[in-house]
This record gives sequence, structure tokens and C-alpha cells, in this order.
Amino acid sequence: ISTKVEKTEALPTAFVPKNPFNNMIQEKFLDEETADVCFEVSSSEIEEDSSKRSRLSTSFHAHSQILNICAPMLASLFESNEDRSVKVASITDVSPDIFRRMLFYVYGGSVPEDEMKAHAKSIIDAADKYSIVNLKLEAEAVHVKETNITMDNAIDNLLYADAKNLALLKEEVMDFLAENSEEASEKISFSDVPGHVMKDLMVAVSRSKKTKQGNQDDNHNFTIMRVSELRKKLDEKGLNVDGSREAMIEALKSSGGESEA
Repeated sequence: ISTKVEKTEALPTAFVPKNPFNNMIQEKFLDEETADVCFEVSSSEIEEDSSKRSRLSTSFHAHSQILNICAPMLASLFESNEDRSVKVASITDVSPDIFRRMLFYVYGGSVPEDEMKAHAKSIIDAADKYSIVNLKLEAEAVHVKETNITMDNAIDNLLYADAKNLALLKEEVMDFLAENSEEASEKISFSDVPGHVMKDLMVAVSRSKKTKQGNQDDNHNFTIMRVSELRKKLDEKGLNVDGSREAMIEALKSSGGESEA
């Protein structure tokens, strides 16, 4: 007895549109009709005789509820009791083009790769000042990738990283110094380097030695763990990923992370 099995065609996968929430929020970006707050962002412009500077202002309308959730520090600029239908806040320390990119990010947008490469440091400065943490970390990652650490710029990059809490950039500099310690000791002056960053250098030296020795037994040792791994663990626990290496380690310990043994 033979049995014939009929093959049935696989049904096409049903198309289901993505959750429209993100697009709906982005559609409200700079929407003056529904906005209840407005940023006046100033920029300096040199007049023709080069003797005076005039300030040009660009308006960016926004929504307080979105700011309260996604950018509390920006939202706090409007806490005064102004009797106006649209509250206004002045921004004088960020250029309009950088502020626009930052605000678009707050609304769920992204900064194109080429623009991020061209303006990484300016974006870092703005995002750091107004605590847009994820944007700051994205810009930092691009800046690190695009920056070639040398004997000439190592200290400048280290001081910048320390001032802005850029743990990834600091790690990059420390790795460079650890790998080129002999040359660095001869060519680089450390007189302007804060004493507290020396611990990061010791970590880099220790990690370099363990790597050369092929020691793989310290994957759970917070002390020599890579910044990206520390940030990943913090993010998994819903903790703040912005801060120095010491601050991240302390946050993980306090949250009951793995032993540092």
C-alpha cells in the first residue's frame, strides 16, 4: 500500500507594523502647535568689521512631559512660575546645530554616523552638561574609535576624559600608556595629571600583564574589568552607567554583584 503525502505551501508570514509610538513621538519634534515650552538657543556671530559680536537666537519648541521623562535636566530649566502659555528658557552654552541634534535624540531620534564623527566632542560636552547619558556614551564611543592616542595628545585626552567622566576614553589612554610605559615616562610630563587617575593607570598595567600571561581567571574581577563590561552589567541591573570606573564598581558592589575576588 502506498501513501501519497501532499505538500502544502507554507503560508506567508503575516505582516504586522511596528509599534508606532517612537514615530509618533518624533512627529512631535519641534511641533509648535502642541508645544508648551521653548528653548531660545543663542549663537555668536562676528559682524563685518570684526570688532563686535552679535547674538543670534534660534527657537526650539518642545513638550514638557517628554522632557520630564527623557531629559529632566532640560525640563528643570522651566520650573519658574511664568504666567505664559509657552514657557521660555535660554541656552547660551550650546550651539543651535548641536542642540537640535541633542533634542532630536531626546525625542527618540538618532545622530547620523557622519555627523556624530564630525561633532563627537561638541555632542559629548552638550550631553554631559544636560545629562543625556546615552547620547554622551554613543558620542564617546565614536570619539574613541576616531581618536588615535599618541605621545603628543595622551595627556590632553586624559584630562578631558577625567573632566567629563568619559571612562571609555580614559581606559583607551591608560591602555596606551601601559603599553608604552617606557617611552611615556621619558616624553610625557604628568605634572598636570590629578593623583586620583593613577589608580586607573595601575589597573591598565595589571590588565596588560594578565593578558600577556594568558590569565583568564579574572573575568569576574571588577577591578580590572573593561569599562564596556562594567557598563553592560550596570545596564542589566537598571543602574546608572555614567560615571568613573570607581563609581561604577561601587554601584555594582552595592547592588549585590559578583564577588571581586
